[in-house]
Amino acid sequence: MIQIGVREGILALVAVLSLYLVVVLVRLARHRRDTSSPVEPEPASAPVAPLDAVAAKPGPNPEEAAVSRELLNELEIQQLRQDVTQLRTDCDFLRRELAVMRHDVDQLGEQARSEQQAAQAARERTQYTRPVSPQHSEAMLLAGRGMSAAQVAEHCGISVAEAELVCALARAESGS
Repeated sequence: MIQIGVREGILALVAVLSLYLVVVLVRLARHRRDTSSPVEPEPASAPVAPLDAVAAKPGPNPEEAAVSRELLNELEIQQLRQDVTQLRTDCDFLRRELAVMRHDVDQLGEQARSEQQAAQAARERTQYTRPVSPQHSEAMLLAGRGMSAAQVAEHCGISVAEAELVCALARAESGS
């Protein structure tokens, strides 16, 4: 199933309203072109239908027919102006909605960046840092120079097990 977001819906609405405006303007241009011909145009909308019926009937006076055509044209122009005003209002509303959405997206981006920075800081705080102890520092130096665990234990005053651990750490660090 196709999922349409709010942004796509708004853009589709703007496209439909723009298409409607183009159709109305084309009809208006066609109507102006047709006024020079003797054929009467079709009714444009429901509100002007009674006037259209009056204009279609040949009256005894040609001036009366011309006046009713002018009246029809004026009514259609008024309707088009109302439609354009409504389209502008809708377009302004959609622009405001788009601005609000952009603001929300920017806030979400900032929130995601701050959360990412907080997570990075938390990772940095939880990384292992080797404790600095004079006994173990000296033991690491001696183990790095290649002394045996027993010699390191005797020289630093630590147990042989600790010295073996320090020697293993020193070998691991020198190997990496």
